[in-house]
Formats: sequence, C-alpha cells, structure tokens
Amino acid sequence: MKKSLFLLLFLTIISPLASMEVLSKDKPQLVVPCAIPFYRELDFTVGDWKVYHKSDGKLAGYDRITRTLKGCAIQQSWISLDDHFSSPYVPFRMNGKSLTAFNGTSWVQFWVDNQAGVQILKGGPEKGLFVLRSDQNIAGYQYKMTWEIQKDGTLLNTHERRSVVDNEQGEWQKLYQWVYVKNLNQALFPDDN
Repeated sequence: MKKSLFLLLFLTIISPLASMEVLSKDKPQLVVPCAIPFYRELDFTVGDWKVYHKSDGKLAGYDRITRTLKGCAIQQSWISLDDHFSSPYVPFRMNGKSLTAFNGTSWVQFWVDNQAGVQILKGGPEKGLFVLRSDQNIAGYQYKMTWEIQKDGTLLNTHERRSVVDNEQGEWQKLYQWVYVKNLNQALFPDDN
C-alpha cells in the first residue's frame, strides 16, 4: 500500500514537471536584440543636458539624448543658444539631430542639422574615452568627437579636426570643448523645431 501511494505521489509531482521540461524545449525563447552589454556603451550620454563652453562657462545650448527603438539606438536633439555654428547668411541658430547605433563592429552616427550640415561618424570606446571620427574627409578635413566622463558626473565633449591632403594628415586642432551638466529642471528644455 505504501509503495503504491508513493508511486502515485511520485507520478503526480514528477510527471507534470517532466512534461513542462519537454514543452519548454520546444517553446522559442524570447530575445531582446539590443540588451547585450556592448549596446549600452553609449548610455552614459543619455539625459537632458545643459551644455556650457569649457573655455568661458557660458551656456552654449541644450542637448536631449535618449535611447530609442527598444534600446537599439541613441537619438540626440541639439539646440544651440549662441552663434557658435551660425552662418552669417542663415537667419536662425543651429539645431541638429543625430541617430547613433552599433552595427556589430563599430558605433555609427548620422548627424544632420538645419544649416545643411550632414556627417557620418564611426568609432567606439578607446582608452577610457568614447571616440567617433568622420567616415570620409569633408572639404579636406577629418573630424573627431570625443566623450569623456568626468569625476563630478559631467561629460566633456571635445570636437577636433585635422587637414588631410594627398593622404597626408595634419595635427588635430581643437574646435571646441563643451561641458555637459544634467538639466535637473527639464521643463527648461525649449521646444525644438
């Protein structure tokens, strides 16, 4: 009697578990494509930022950087508050947007702005920095953008260029450096047209 009760108890408990194992092997596993850690290498830039010129501390603009497409891309919306990029022939200040994603080998950024600027940058982490370089020479120059996390939680964003003539590369020249500070009052972020 004890053996049959034990057998009945065993079959009642083990039998459903065994069939669940068989079912789970046949059931496809869900995958989140961009949840792999290297898709998160640029997440440190995500946020609403006030951006200051490092040289004089003046407010240069606002930058809203978000993850989009289920984390598969980083989207940037830049609004300039000074005339650093303005052309004397354009009656408005520069606003721009970028979309940056990892292509399996490197990070690729596509930038476009309202001053007819278009640029493709490629790169990734390098010695504690995040570096993107222009994919092609633009009017005889190669461009480089570097992100660096500072000890105080701010970000240092450096833009440089060097001349490229007949495959001869000049020295990198710093165009500008910006300090990104979290915009704690996000209501101050102006609408971007």
